[in-house]
Formats: sequence, C-alpha cells, structure tokens
Amino acid sequence: MHAMKPATHRPSRKVFHVVAAAALAWASPGYCAPALSVWSWMDLQSDAGVDMLLMLLTALFWVVTHVWTLLVVWAEARATRAARASHAVQGAPDAEG
Repeated sequence: MHAMKPATHRPSRKVFHVVAAAALAWASPGYCAPALSVWSWMDLQSDAGVDMLLMLLTALFWVVTHVWTLLVVWAEARATRAARASHAVQGAPDAEG
C-alpha cells in the first residue's frame, strides 16, 4: 500500500473531464459567442465643448507625466554625481574603474 501524502494526493476528475468534453462538443462556437451589440460607439454624438475639455485634460496629463519623468531622471543623475563626488573626496576607489 502506498503512503498518501496530502500535498500530492489529487482526487480523480474523470467524470468532470467527460462532462466538460461532452458540453464542449455539444455547444457550437456560435452558441457560445456573445450576442452582437445593437448600438455602436460611433452612434454617440458628443458636444464640441466636452471634446475640447477631454483633449485639454489629456494634454495636461501628458505634460505632467513627462515633466515628472524628467524631474526624476534629473534627480537620479544629481544623486549619482553627488555620491561619486563624495567617494572621490573620501579617497574610495571608483566603482566603475
């Protein structure tokens, strides 16, 4: 008799596999597909003022994210230069060379 380990014991799922295979064979792809939508996003009309507001919000988001990225890159470069300068002043060998 084999010792059953709780971590490796898996119950038999043959019944599940048989039922799943039968259900998949019975259901055609057309039956499983979602129904087509009656409307489209192209049917929606929007106000020109709302369009302009959304465009300005998008531009503002773009500017803020890019300025933030440049600020972070600048701060990282400044911190790296300051760390190298302090190692050079203390007489520590440079890590790169």
